[in-house]
Amino acid sequence: MVKFNSNLIMTFLLFTAGIYLILGLILNIPLSETMFITGLTLFFLIIVVIHGWKTLGPRELLVFFLIAYSLTLIYEFTDGLGFDKFVNCRSYYSDLLGPKFFGKVPYIIPLVWSISLYCAFTMTNIIFNRLRTTHKFEEIVTGKWFLKIFGMGAITGFIMASWDLITDPVMVKMGAWGWTCEGHYFDIPIWNYEVWIEIPLVFFVIYNYYIYRVKKSQSYIGGEKKSVYTLFVVILYLGLLILYSIYALYVEIVYAIPFAAITMGTFAVITVVQFYRYRLK
Repeated sequence: MVKFNSNLIMTFLLFTAGIYLILGLILNIPLSETMFITGLTLFFLIIVVIHGWKTLGPRELLVFFLIAYSLTLIYEFTDGLGFDKFVNCRSYYSDLLGPKFFGKVPYIIPLVWSISLYCAFTMTNIIFNRLRTTHKFEEIVTGKWFLKIFGMGAITGFIMASWDLITDPVMVKMGAWGWTCEGHYFDIPIWNYEVWIEIPLVFFVIYNYYIYRVKKSQSYIGGEKKSVYTLFVVILYLGLLILYSIYALYVEIVYAIPFAAITMGTFAVITVVQFYRYRLK
């Protein structure tokens, strides 16, 4: 019987995704083209599912995606729980990203959110040394624990918002979505980034409460060996930076690249340093 190495499968899928992207560039396919972006999303989704299966476990991974997808869809569909009325501005999606939920939010959007949230969630746990060598829950839950979780949720939000510094400018330029009001950052309202911090924060608190209830922790790939394949989330995170930077050049919004590169690069470096710091311990 052939035994598959999940770590090698993730590596192969990432390599294949790179070839897929290069072919897309050669064929001059825009990132906003429905089938093309769906293909890239599926590559990233499979990698995240394999990674999450090993670090969270199958049940916890399923709950992760259910909460992430539902929460994001609710925020998107209700325009930030009615925040659009407060700022007199709402977002809208074109038909470039495929079928929409009740004609408003493309189904692929909450999926992309969920994939990115997993990367940001795991990076935050690495930074704050919350990964364990087993799934056994070892934390002591107190009032300070909830405050810590709230703060870590905010960090997760900043990790996500850093990615959006380049995602939104590229996709707006390609006509995938936009806003009904004038924005100051590549036609994007600044308050949009508050939502990018808020959704991960809310998710982080909800999911960690679930983890506490079921007494499960996220673990390193490899258990006590703390495999470096755990850092695959950083590779995906930076892969998204590279992907959107290429298309930022494609649509001629070069100035968006440094903002994302500096912030995303900083979070990536901190994650890697913290991983090796705690791994050596």
